[in-house]
Amino acid sequence: MFFFSSKKNIELPEEPIEPQFDVPARNETYDWNEKNPTAFLKEIIAHQVPVKALLIDAAAFKNRKSVTLLSKAATDFLMDFVRQVDGRLFELANKSVLIAFRGTHEDEFQALLIRLQFTFNDELMQVRKANILDADFIGVYETTGQLQLLENKIATSLPFVAQEPQKDFKTTVLNKFAVVSGVGKKQLKELSPSVLDKVQKSLLQVDFSSLIRRQAVCAIIGRSAPQMIFEEVYVSIPDLRDILLPDVDLTSNPWLFMNLTETLDKRVLAHISQHDDGSLVSNFSMNLNVSTILSDEFLEFDESIPPPLRSSIVLELQLVDIFNDVKAFLLAKAFAQYRGYKICIDGITVDKLQYINRENLNSDLMKIIWHPSFLDVINEDKHFRDYVNKAERAKMILCRVDDAKAIDVGNSIGINLYQGRYVQKELHKRRK
Repeated sequence: MFFFSSKKNIELPEEPIEPQFDVPARNETYDWNEKNPTAFLKEIIAHQVPVKALLIDAAAFKNRKSVTLLSKAATDFLMDFVRQVDGRLFELANKSVLIAFRGTHEDEFQALLIRLQFTFNDELMQVRKANILDADFIGVYETTGQLQLLENKIATSLPFVAQEPQKDFKTTVLNKFAVVSGVGKKQLKELSPSVLDKVQKSLLQVDFSSLIRRQAVCAIIGRSAPQMIFEEVYVSIPDLRDILLPDVDLTSNPWLFMNLTETLDKRVLAHISQHDDGSLVSNFSMNLNVSTILSDEFLEFDESIPPPLRSSIVLELQLVDIFNDVKAFLLAKAFAQYRGYKICIDGITVDKLQYINRENLNSDLMKIIWHPSFLDVINEDKHFRDYVNKAERAKMILCRVDDAKAIDVGNSIGINLYQGRYVQKELHKRRK
């Protein structure tokens, strides 16, 4: 299994002494102004509390946009993490962030490192580091000596008061895959050119926001709770059909359906560009056609996204669309990555994994579709783990995960990123 290794050991006292400060319960309102970080560290050092501290040093960043990303992370997933593990978060005067928590949440911490690796990928590429723990802007402190060094390092920095984010800071919606259910009970008409024209005209008047769905891609290490990396934004095709043409199978003609998806792509781009509620600014993905990235509508969308946030947006491209016009894909990919976006190859089935070379395609991520036969393929093909290693397991997402078995199998071969109804359900439980 792929883990980040800090190469440091926690020095546990024989009889740990409880600290004099209160570690806030997960559901309490946090009082972040209770102590400054140096006083906090002095107290845990004095009482030999087994604590792990993570310092993200903004002064060590080479890329200016990384400071913006860190400030956003401090009120987003870093805050979520400290709540999950009953930890503490301090934002220092130079925009650095300090997190401290009891050293018994290793799985959750490993999942956090994956999120940080994803967030600061551009920074890591600039300093030519493959592992985030090798970067100068990250420091992990566990032993008494290490914590004393940390205390000395930040002694002259005054902390800002880190406020708890509002509950509506980001929408928490339970999303499901757009799977057509009960279609066999009713004979649907095939999609025709005339019907497609009718649908495309109707899309100009329908409330498009009602068709938008979201589903999280999460890091899960061992039995840790899911930590969201980003959310996929997509259109529910069954809901679209039910609203516009309940008696038509919109997917019956692949070529007409692709034409429809190009129209949907443009509506999704327009919808996200508006992002009226502020929830669609960063850390999301879109499943687009290659042709959409080369369109004027994408240029307009690109202009609406602040440059520092583009690296947190993933553009998902279907494998079948890529091989339909490889030259167009290479052009679209080069343009999108030049502008700062990440590229994910979607639609890879377990039997096709051996033919995919992620490095040659120069994609940032790959989505592998979970299927019950996944385990059979692993057992029957002695080279399967080689395919996974070649594709770089840390950059693989196992999607359509509907039960815990898929995560167990994924973890057994080192996959850390997951998406599906089961993952969404577990994430929703944690947010309640």
